[in-house]
Amino acid sequence: MVEALVYAYFYLVLYSFLGWICESTYVSIPKGHFVNRGFFYGPYIPIYGFGSLIALYPLLPFQNNPLIIFFLGSFLCSVMEYITSWVMEKLFHMRWWDYSYRKYNINGRVCLLNSTLFGLMLLALVYVVHPFAKHLVTSIPFIYTVCFLGVFTIGWSIDFVFTLISLMRRKHVLEKMRADVEEFQAQFEANVQMGLSEIEQRKEERQARKEKRREEFELWVSQQENLQSRLNRFHENMENIVAMKKSHLSSAFPERHVSEEFKELKRIADEMHEKFK
Repeated sequence: MVEALVYAYFYLVLYSFLGWICESTYVSIPKGHFVNRGFFYGPYIPIYGFGSLIALYPLLPFQNNPLIIFFLGSFLCSVMEYITSWVMEKLFHMRWWDYSYRKYNINGRVCLLNSTLFGLMLLALVYVVHPFAKHLVTSIPFIYTVCFLGVFTIGWSIDFVFTLISLMRRKHVLEKMRADVEEFQAQFEANVQMGLSEIEQRKEERQARKEKRREEFELWVSQQENLQSRLNRFHENMENIVAMKKSHLSSAFPERHVSEEFKELKRIADEMHEKFK
């Protein structure tokens, strides 16, 4: 039992590494330069490792039926990708990948193209890669495998901590941005007493009113001398957001964008930053 778990963990690591190679190659070629794909700093993408284990263990009874491996494997991997996208967005207020521009997508989180590629990769894994990998792994003395996994786990744990710190820092900066803008807006509303209800207005009128109100808000901010310290803090926070664009995660996910709840706030914050800095 212990030996089986050790080998399962080794396959998780191995296929996380192979997934990183495939993903980085897939993204790097169209861009014309190397992209270190994945959340972690190291060369591995665990979602591929877990996806591989789905094919190697739950689908093992269907190994003689390639169609079941393809369709069921595609479905399970797509479900895992969708859940991962949703959880990461809820935790860190960021959409890390978005397939909305592709045909046959579901909320931009999964798409038919990627699901098909998952199925093809699982077929190659089950019938070509894994038999070779299994022969190779079982030929290595078991104690060496255990030692390698021990060292790898330490390195992966350190990588996980630094990645989590980076993600939490992003979340904190975005929440500070939202707090800054909402504070400005709240004080603006209190000063000019614009508690207007827009529910009964038509869509076009509501949009025009929002634009006018935003312009009045920006003019008001620029005229408030007592807000200078808060503006300085706001601009410092926005500079932190700009600096994050040079981080590993930003390079790994160039198509990322803030979640829907932050889009309007981010747009206002960017415009204020450019106008008043």
